Amino acid sequence: MNYQCPVCHEALNAGAGRTLCCGTGHSFDVAKQGYVNLLLAHQSRSRTPGDSRAMLAARSRLFSTKVYDFFAEAIAERIATEHIPGAQLLDVGCGEGYYLEHYLARVPGLSPNQLWGVDIAKEAAKLAAQRKTGAQLCVAASRALPFFPRSFHQIVSIFSPYDLAEIERVLTPGGMFHLAGPAPDHLQALKQIIYDRVAPHAANFDPVLGSERWQEITARTVRRTIQLLPPTITDLFGMTPYYWSATPAQQQSIQSRSELSETLAFEIRSYRFNG
Repeated sequence: MNYQCPVCHEALNAGAGRTLCCGTGHSFDVAKQGYVNLLLAHQSRSRTPGDSRAMLAARSRLFSTKVYDFFAEAIAERIATEHIPGAQLLDVGCGEGYYLEHYLARVPGLSPNQLWGVDIAKEAAKLAAQRKTGAQLCVAASRALPFFPRSFHQIVSIFSPYDLAEIERVLTPGGMFHLAGPAPDHLQALKQIIYDRVAPHAANFDPVLGSERWQEITARTVRRTIQLLPPTITDLFGMTPYYWSATPAQQQSIQSRSELSETLAFEIRSYRFNG
């Protein structure tokens, strides 16, 4: 399967050296780490879009403690249920590649050349490539996916923005879209420290729920209470948007804690595309 040129929408093929080129002459360098940057300047509102380097580093350190493994395994098991040999899988907002590793480990028959990850943050794609999964990785915007129509049998989006029209364009009819987001009590302890009034954590399911082209197949909540110690407390806090909502005093209060009992709670929903 080929990438689609983000400029002219022709197929990108391997060119001279470490490049991908289309028939029109547009060329994109493949980084030495193994990812390709297909994000055009006008497709981003920032010079450094997506998660910051500090947030990605905090997330990588937290994931290395394996406290999120139960969640990643639940998503991979759901994907495995729907996997068809030879079919392509796309992770929109793949981040630093932690979940890609779990897909390859737990989806029987899924090979690296069938696994694609896209993220708008170049630093995320670089970190994902350093995991050496062999997955196909690119930098691109979720509202301008560099793929041809009907390329994927399954797409997954975890805590990440997505454009439903683009999902429908690149997903095969009858294909599956797996959405994972926070359950209402996710990170309840952190929220209670920061906010006077704790509101339920909003997930990103509404666009799919409002469309008759989608049928919900399964919905599952996975939950675990964990006991955190420094520096994992700081990493969990630093990888979330709550860090930027907190006052300096609240940041200091959380980062100086000797322990924290926290709830990790996630909703995983799978939808079939009837387009």
